[in-house]
Amino acid sequence: MKRSITALLAAACALLAVSPGNGQAPANAPPAQNPAAQNAPRRVKTKVDGFDLAPDKASANQIGGASRGEGAKTLLYAPHKARVYSLRPNFAWKGDSTATYKFHIQDTLGTFSWDREVTGATLAYPADAPALTPGGIYLWKVAPDSPLLGPPPPASIIVVLGGADRAQIDAGLSQIQGSDADASRARYFYDQRLWYDAVDAYSNLIAMHPSQASLYQMRGTLYDQVPAAWLLADADFAHAN
Repeated sequence: MKRSITALLAAACALLAVSPGNGQAPANAPPAQNPAAQNAPRRVKTKVDGFDLAPDKASANQIGGASRGEGAKTLLYAPHKARVYSLRPNFAWKGDSTATYKFHIQDTLGTFSWDREVTGATLAYPADAPALTPGGIYLWKVAPDSPLLGPPPPASIIVVLGGADRAQIDAGLSQIQGSDADASRARYFYDQRLWYDAVDAYSNLIAMHPSQASLYQMRGTLYDQVPAAWLLADADFAHAN
């Protein structure tokens, strides 16, 4: 009898040990999840056609598995191939703000090239450099001086508007007037799918109006078109919210 009672008590203890009521999860239960992470909204990427003229090749600018701009130490913040209106566009890339990079741009005909050493990860194409030619097609790239910053990323292509396309943009811009002209020009560049010009215009507006959430929303949408710049998009959307 004592042995039977002892066996019953042992079985009862075993059942209690795996019961969810004792504060322990069953062996086959799914892993516990952080409630905050479980409730955190997932942002849906905003895909807008027309900014990248070669979207199927855009992944060539993502190296080292850096689909969110992570991993690779140097990436171009630019579509693989995009139209541009400005003859002196601004260029930016993921990099070290204290490091030195060699910036290089050349036309696809092999008749023009220009180089400059840059400290930091941005370059406003300067007045002392030859202006880009309307209708020209150019490749631009950067290479870090230090091997610790990884290999240079693939070049990006810019197509400078010329001819009838440029005349159309000129005509559209000439119609923009009034107190909100800067915002209207930025939106016009966006609507015309001019990524570089729109990013530059919204960045200037943000510098003037740093508390205006809608500006961050628009620039974030632009960054969302470039996988290497998704972290920049996340930062802008955080400001917008």
